[in-house]
Amino acid sequence: MLEAARSGNEEALNAIIQHYEPEVRMIACKYFLPRADYDDLIQEGRIAIYRAILSYDLNLEIPFLHFLRMVIKRKLIDSLRKYTRQKHVNLNEAFSLNNVISESEEADFLSLLRNTEDPESMVIANDEARSMIHGLNKDLSSLERLVFEHYFLQGFKQREVSEHLGLHPKSLDNAIQRIRRKTVLYQSRQMVG
Repeated sequence: MLEAARSGNEEALNAIIQHYEPEVRMIACKYFLPRADYDDLIQEGRIAIYRAILSYDLNLEIPFLHFLRMVIKRKLIDSLRKYTRQKHVNLNEAFSLNNVISESEEADFLSLLRNTEDPESMVIANDEARSMIHGLNKDLSSLERLVFEHYFLQGFKQREVSEHLGLHPKSLDNAIQRIRRKTVLYQSRQMVG
């Protein structure tokens, strides 16, 4: 049956996956994936069964079940590591421009952006941006000004800014967060008065 599954027989592959799914469930119940569903772990286990089928050497003196358990455990541990590494945390916590500005206003941030096709709007938007940057610069420390220039204005990536300015990534991230808070405060002061 293993050879049939390897050669592309879908019925044999499905039969093996169904036969060993209780093994996957038994192993997966020992692991916890924060903010994820138990079914995600089961799916990772099914992928592990498929990988085990393809990589199992029939000449080994290890029974397939033992080999399969090892592959499932390693796959689930790798999935947990990848998930908890938080590589994409910035994307997951990104702020949508479709969100409303505040509870009292119904406009969203996208509605505040000018139409860039109109030359008059472009000139006004550029003047407003220059004015905002000039006003905001008064509130920023020298480090924050450097970070603002490189990260926000020139569009460098955090890694590039960190290397160029010789900053620890955490220090850079803290500076970016302070700049964002100061920008929000500046904009709220401008709206009020």
